[in-house]
Amino acid sequence: MHNCRFAFAVHVMAVLGLQKDHCYPSSRLAETVNTNPVVIRRILIELQQAGLILTLRGPHGGSVLNRKPERVTLREIRRAVEKGRVFGSHPNKPSRKCPVGKNINRVMMAVADRAGRALERELDKITLADVLREMHEPESSA
Repeated sequence: MHNCRFAFAVHVMAVLGLQKDHCYPSSRLAETVNTNPVVIRRILIELQQAGLILTLRGPHGGSVLNRKPERVTLREIRRAVEKGRVFGSHPNKPSRKCPVGKNINRVMMAVADRAGRALERELDKITLADVLREMHEPESSA
């Protein structure tokens, strides 16, 4: 099963970035993502805790960006909603009798650390403004 939290968070942030003057309730954001409002509320809490959005309460409340899209990187969004490594390791301990099993977790943890650092470097280069700009470009027929 794929983890969609990062994709959902970028989607929500893009909606808020497009509609800078509007306060969006979680129910409306959930409609745009086509998921349960509870899922979006949890993501919004994490985005707010990271300082990326503000949440206003009340009948006309909702969420708004806390910074301009040019000042929000995808790395910040991912760090707000994704905890842990890029990929996991064995759920069960492999056999210590196996020459691969006794070392594979250590090796794969090192690989995950390297992959995570590479991913963060790339996501640091992409802003929410870049995402918004790319959404307006015509699709290529590749």
